[in-house]
Amino acid sequence: MAAVLSISLWIALATVVPGLVTIAVLYGVLLVVDPSLLQATLPGIDKLGEWVLSGAAITIMILTQALGILLEGLLVRRHWLGPKTRGITIPPGVDPRGLLSFSLEPYSEYEGLYLLLAELRDTEDVHGHLQRALAQFFLTINTMISFSAGIVAIPFFMWRCQWNNLMPGIVCLGTVVGCLLVSYRVARIRFLVMAKALWAARRRRLHREKTPIAQPVAG
Repeated sequence: MAAVLSISLWIALATVVPGLVTIAVLYGVLLVVDPSLLQATLPGIDKLGEWVLSGAAITIMILTQALGILLEGLLVRRHWLGPKTRGITIPPGVDPRGLLSFSLEPYSEYEGLYLLLAELRDTEDVHGHLQRALAQFFLTINTMISFSAGIVAIPFFMWRCQWNNLMPGIVCLGTVVGCLLVSYRVARIRFLVMAKALWAARRRRLHREKTPIAQPVAG
């Protein structure tokens, strides 16, 4: 039961939340640029049934997730989430084997993501640190799709209202672009955090009994 709940929560974070953000962004764009466009674009929106609105919302959520997957593949394939190799320093006393620094290859760690998840035992990642790192990364990627949808929609809606509300539209566009840039920066940060978590999970589960624990050096 706990496993099912964990999967459901992961799906909600990676799909439902970004979809709701997309709806909020598009509605906010219409509201700021020209409120009358709400009725012009979606006539009779107040009279639509709940099932129709729910279906439209679910469609947007699914499309957001699908585009997020494509964006994720592009960012990883093009290595746009940071350098291929990172030097990582570990403070003394943190690593049980006494490791103080190592070379991390985030994209290589990411390639083995699903293989590692499939091999994890119930006693590993019991606190869900790896799951949280993964959910945060995918959530950020999908949210970038939400803001991208707003960037595409703003010029269209401004054109629909014949550029009558130019300044509010420009301010709205600048705000959404800023949100997209912040999300991209966060995605780079979370990708590195996820790579660290994957490295740690893989290292601690393989050849655990063969790697000696570093002993403290007598002063």
